[in-house]
Amino acid sequence: MVKKFLYTLINTVSLLIIVAAVAVLVLVLFTPSGRAPQVLGYTMLRVTTGSMEPTYAIDTLIVVKKEAPSAIQEGDIISFYSSDPALDGAVNTHRVTAAETQPDGSYLYRTKGDANNVEDAYEVHSNYLLGKVVGSSLLLGKLSRLAANPLIFVPVILVPLFVILLTNLLRTIRLAGKIAKDEEQAAVREAIEELRKKREAAQMPSNQEGQTDGPVNPDARS
Repeated sequence: MVKKFLYTLINTVSLLIIVAAVAVLVLVLFTPSGRAPQVLGYTMLRVTTGSMEPTYAIDTLIVVKKEAPSAIQEGDIISFYSSDPALDGAVNTHRVTAAETQPDGSYLYRTKGDANNVEDAYEVHSNYLLGKVVGSSLLLGKLSRLAANPLIFVPVILVPLFVILLTNLLRTIRLAGKIAKDEEQAAVREAIEELRKKREAAQMPSNQEGQTDGPVNPDARS
């Protein structure tokens, strides 16, 4: 019972990993170059520098929700496509220190990293706003970094997953063979039974020849 439970659990986990991997692959392939992938308006990013410490340590996984530019207020932590030439349009995550409305209805945000002494040199236009940070997890971030490392991903995830898939494939092939064999044996038994019935039906008339309804009395008189 325990073995069956563990086998079912492993299969379920492996299936979830496969589905997640395929979903991430499709999401990345259909995301325009230079843009962060989004699912239902949410984006997951991993912090790679210490500019937001102690709020977000390096490797923290943050969840960014797409927001209307007008909803961003001073004190919010936002992710945006940076205009800093040193970052070459990469996504940056800093805290908003001021938000200003422009004549055309757009917004400009001044931002600053919590660990930095000065504000960012380049303001953020609302056109480059990715969204507002609404959640974070250091543990998930560290796990995602490990999973992205080929030296960890291949032996710890890819190889066991391949073994599980191969085992399931062989098990499916054996099961299909057993089903085919059982069906073949059932067909043979059915054919034999059909022949037996036909033979019995053919023998029934000969067994009934010479039979009468009762004994005949030769001395009977009319």
